[in-house]
Amino acid sequence: MEFQCIKNTGRRKEKWIGEIKNIRQKGKNQYEMEVTGRGSYFHLLFGSHAYGNYLCIPSWDFGCELSSFTDMFWNLERISTKIRIVDATTITYALFTFGEYIKKIDKEIKNK
Repeated sequence: MEFQCIKNTGRRKEKWIGEIKNIRQKGKNQYEMEVTGRGSYFHLLFGSHAYGNYLCIPSWDFGCELSSFTDMFWNLERISTKIRIVDATTITYALFTFGEYIKKIDKEIKNK
């Protein structure tokens, strides 16, 4: 699944394509997927826990709390504390894309 990333730098906009591969549901509200963008690779573990949402990127020694998967502002702020802004942007857009995908599936299930 491809998605577009946009990073604003002053008046300039940078755009690039990211890709999500191998989405796996590991339990109720627990997911795993691979994300690539601008030459970087991320193996994401993410989902919900008793107090909210989380993100772990084991190969980058990174983990943090998340807002909803579609809250780009808050999630980008959290993720970019330890990861380059370009990579944090790619991950944030991947989570947003996934969140929108889940919303669509949930809506389809409710309409059946």
